[in-house]
Amino acid sequence: MQHLKFFCIISAALLISCGERIPEQKAPIVQRTPLNIPVIADTVIYDVVVKNPEPDDLWIEESLRRLNREALMDIIFNAIYRKELIPYEYFSREVMSIADVIELENSPEFSREKVGRIQFSEEWYFDEDNLRMEKRVNSLTLGYEVFDPQGNLRGYKPAFLVKLN
Repeated sequence: MQHLKFFCIISAALLISCGERIPEQKAPIVQRTPLNIPVIADTVIYDVVVKNPEPDDLWIEESLRRLNREALMDIIFNAIYRKELIPYEYFSREVMSIADVIELENSPEFSREKVGRIQFSEEWYFDEDNLRMEKRVNSLTLGYEVFDPQGNLRGYKPAFLVKLN
């Protein structure tokens, strides 16, 4: 009986030791900040809906219920007019003058109320020690609604890009 117990224990140990081992995954080498926090993405670009194009869409309504879009537009435009933010033409990346921004605001095609999307360009960081994700917004582009002659939303047109930080 003693030999049988010993044989079972040895057999079990051999089976366990011969099993497939999962190798420890090495983290890919990533760029790190000066504080040694890994940079997960140095550029992530995405659009955020800031005005619901379909008032019956309760999902978007709920998502935007705490957004003060009017205040955000005022902050951005006031910072441009105070020369604290520099607007850039979206496609050419050329600096726009204050006169260019005033001309845009006076255009019948544009109004701050029509800004329906913001495109963000960000850097993402993941602090492994504290299991926290952080991001830094590098720029944003205001996109305003463009309508066809029948009043249907065709899409969005970039007003300008502003760089932050």
